[in-house]
Amino acid sequence: DLGFSAIYTSEAGGGSGLGRLEASLIFEALSYGCAATSAYLSIHNMVNWMIDSFGNAEQKVEWCQRLSAFELMSSYCLTEPNSGADALSMKTFAKKVGSDYVINGSKCFITGGPTSGVYLLMCKTSEKDVSTIIVPSDLKGITKGKNEDKMGWKSHPTSTITFEDVV
Repeated sequence: DLGFSAIYTSEAGGGSGLGRLEASLIFEALSYGCAATSAYLSIHNMVNWMIDSFGNAEQKVEWCQRLSAFELMSSYCLTEPNSGADALSMKTFAKKVGSDYVINGSKCFITGGPTSGVYLLMCKTSEKDVSTIIVPSDLKGITKGKNEDKMGWKSHPTSTITFEDVV
């Protein structure tokens, strides 16, 4: 009800349309109560904002309103077991097959991974190109790993997410 799901998402996307400074102040204040919840909200806001800013019209309609209303939780998937957050060294790959992409790879330390309804996935689409793909979390071929045991991080689970021939 307070708009914490879409602080800097545009009003057209169901958000508050505030700036990053206002978001930083909100996240800092929330961190006094629970740093893990504040951190997860910052991730959810980033996913929502990225779709609102860079998605096509269809993607904005399909995802932003639901993310802004917290009807759906989201996760940002970049970090990998062997390359960390180095996007150019990642191994997760989406191969174009007809009008679809087939995704294979693994992401680790994904905040909200086991409970999110949608993943914003960073993956290679060629040896030199990194792309961002919106992936519903209920697709066939997605495996959600066990919850990581992180000190002080109890409000939102973190896990590995594996993609095996996900279309």
